[in-house]
Amino acid sequence: MLIIGERINSTRPRIEEAIKARNAAHILKEASAQLRAGADYIDINCAVTTGDELQDMDWIISVLQSEIPEINICIDSPNYRAIEKALTVYKGKGKIFINSITGEEPRIAKILPMAVKYKTKLIALTMDEKGMPNSAAERVEIAKKIVEHVKKGGFNTEDLYFDALIRPVATEPGQALEFLRAIPAIKGLGNVKTICGLSNVSFGLPHRGTVNAAFLSMAAAAGLDAAILDPTDRHISSAMAASAVLLNEDQYCAGYIKAFRDKRLI
Repeated sequence: MLIIGERINSTRPRIEEAIKARNAAHILKEASAQLRAGADYIDINCAVTTGDELQDMDWIISVLQSEIPEINICIDSPNYRAIEKALTVYKGKGKIFINSITGEEPRIAKILPMAVKYKTKLIALTMDEKGMPNSAAERVEIAKKIVEHVKKGGFNTEDLYFDALIRPVATEPGQALEFLRAIPAIKGLGNVKTICGLSNVSFGLPHRGTVNAAFLSMAAAAGLDAAILDPTDRHISSAMAASAVLLNEDQYCAGYIKAFRDKRLI
């Protein structure tokens, strides 16, 4: 499973403080910790500050690529101008995700050409002008519409990752099952992949790591290809390692044993 580390997000108070103070050491520490814990990409979200998002995005990417030139990044913003800024600033040797497009045509029209031009991977949220869907079937219908658009735009669907939008089970108990049902149905649309923002499932609950880990295992069994999560959480790293073994994705349990030796298991 491909892992995008979620910790460099300005909704977290310490990250917001680091961005405002231009504390490069703290940003590098967070990125390095996630990479050591197994993150393939580092998510960068600086939308929630009192500063200028474009300047903040420019600064974070410049810091990361100067010290970790091979870093893979996920540009996470509702502002297409911030995404465009990040794409022009990044000169590292890694790969790029854009997070995200939706089923809304204006959003696709702004983001898709950038994804094609810079040859990025692309996350697509299964929501549109009507908002967030409730059922797996509604999610699939939106995904179909997005697939048609990206094909017309010349984007390689192998690099398209659908996020079927898991919602908090504390307030919407049936949504976890609808998400799980949506995974194989969306993958049945063609050569596309699936992803989730894992921590949303446990919002509002105590011991969130326990719920996140259980759900990650269930989603992996359903065919989930990638997740945005905190790889430094040992509940999650344990679930990932064990799931890979049980799904025959870890030859002779080598990854599990390495995780144990690295003290990443509970």
